[in-house]
Amino acid sequence: MANTAKPPAQLAEVEERADQLSLDAIDASLADGDVFRRARLKLLSRGAKLLVGPRGTGKTHVMRYAYVQALKHTDKPLALYSTFNRYLNLEPLLKKTPDARQRFHSWVLAKLLLSAFDWLADAKASESILRDADSLFNRTSLALLVGRLERGTGEELYEELGQLLTVDHVLKAVRTLLNFSGRSRAVLLLDDAALSLADEYLVAFFEVFRQLKTESIAPKASVYPGSTQYGPTFHASHEAEEVHLWLSVEDAEYSQIMGDIANRRLLPEQIAVINTDVLELLKYLSFGIPRTFLRLLRELLNSQQKSTQQQVNGIVETQTELIRAEYDSLGIKLKQFASIVEAGGDLFDKVVHDVAAAQSTDTGVRNIILGLQQEQNRSSLSQRMLRFLVEVGLLYPLQQVSHGPDRKYDRYIPHLSFLWRRGAFGRAAWSTSLTACIHAPSAKHPIRREISTLLSADGLARMKLDLPPCQNCGTERINVSQKYCHHCGEELVAESMFEECMKLPLGDIPEISQTMVQRLKEDTQMRTVGDVYASQNASADLQKASYVGPVRAGEIIRKVEGVIEEFLS
Repeated sequence: MANTAKPPAQLAEVEERADQLSLDAIDASLADGDVFRRARLKLLSRGAKLLVGPRGTGKTHVMRYAYVQALKHTDKPLALYSTFNRYLNLEPLLKKTPDARQRFHSWVLAKLLLSAFDWLADAKASESILRDADSLFNRTSLALLVGRLERGTGEELYEELGQLLTVDHVLKAVRTLLNFSGRSRAVLLLDDAALSLADEYLVAFFEVFRQLKTESIAPKASVYPGSTQYGPTFHASHEAEEVHLWLSVEDAEYSQIMGDIANRRLLPEQIAVINTDVLELLKYLSFGIPRTFLRLLRELLNSQQKSTQQQVNGIVETQTELIRAEYDSLGIKLKQFASIVEAGGDLFDKVVHDVAAAQSTDTGVRNIILGLQQEQNRSSLSQRMLRFLVEVGLLYPLQQVSHGPDRKYDRYIPHLSFLWRRGAFGRAAWSTSLTACIHAPSAKHPIRREISTLLSADGLARMKLDLPPCQNCGTERINVSQKYCHHCGEELVAESMFEECMKLPLGDIPEISQTMVQRLKEDTQMRTVGDVYASQNASADLQKASYVGPVRAGEIIRKVEGVIEEFLS
């Protein structure tokens, strides 16, 4: 096979995140395909919906596309779009103020009202349409309230404005826009609503979600399949329809859809320099996650390796390490599930080993599905462990099957990149072996396992909640609901995830070299993510280090911001 020539550097800029694209780019770049068409229709239909999928599967892209389409076409409902991806900036309030939930509630309502002003701006209509409807509808004041709440300040503004905001104000704003636009109903597109790192806020958010449902207004929220907890008052299966957004590698349209994504997001010159077999391989190694696919393509275009095989080996190795690191980080973010996350990692390793071994013995069939028997005594912790693996994209869930009484199986496909690295598809024709397997007939008898056969006795013993100890004396808690330490009497508080993120050393960011970290230690005060985040002029401070100019300082800042975004999303 011919080597892939390295293209000019300017061709290697591939934007992976849909929230960084303009509305025009969003409108032109959403790939076609039944999975995306169905999601778009559901988002603009009647009734509350939950758009469910791991990170990178296209939830934001589909939501913003639905918004653009509704904006352009008057026969569609009024659509308002708002993202709640900065919710964890308010998490430190849970330790500092007794009314943190009320402040979060005001933040959510202010964000929703700002989305109404955003619609007016995009529709090129006057803000007076809202301003004249209510004295609280002031874009400048609402934006100021949101910004200050995210910084943990704005006491006076919160008392003057935030405390007065109610769900009725949001409903009033939506009805005002309905009357102005002449439309009969509205949908509220609530992106990044999986507030999984602050359970108290997550419960409060879905209380608002439920209250937003009316005959003419339908809320739609994007959530994760594993860590989203809806609270005691919101019953997801009854309150809203779940719409799953994750393209299966077994979908008949898979290659076509992924190719459409590449054609829409890359320049023709970029596509032209990628070998067609390699392009097809990367489609499947991205495992149906568009953001991953674009990242693999970007890394391929940037690769310094000489041969195509070295390029692919390098970027896939890096990608699997990043995915596994993201999964392991769940144990840091959700400390009460740390042991479950660790056990899930062990189970996944065993799944990959067993599936790869079975597939490699007979390359003439497709044997990449694991059947996991549904034990009668399967614990909720085991279920949570499996959902965490799905959430990060390590396991793709298929429809369960039954092979008779007491023989029901959940079915999963483990991430193809991990199978590929284990040699599941052979090495002889490395660029086409995986795609050949995908198009081969299915194995007559897929692999069947039980959790007890995938986890060792030690792994099974680790299936428990990890309760954070008393921050005063270090005594382990007795149960989840314990409010005070039974040893010293100290009130028990949860450690701030935001503060945990700020403590991350710069040396833990994979894309910042250890040489650069050493320079920063020697010449600056920059040691952690928080040091960069809190600096009033981070670029100038970083440029105090040797060989760091404006461009390199900007790269470091973007990498830090990326880590914060991933950690807090």
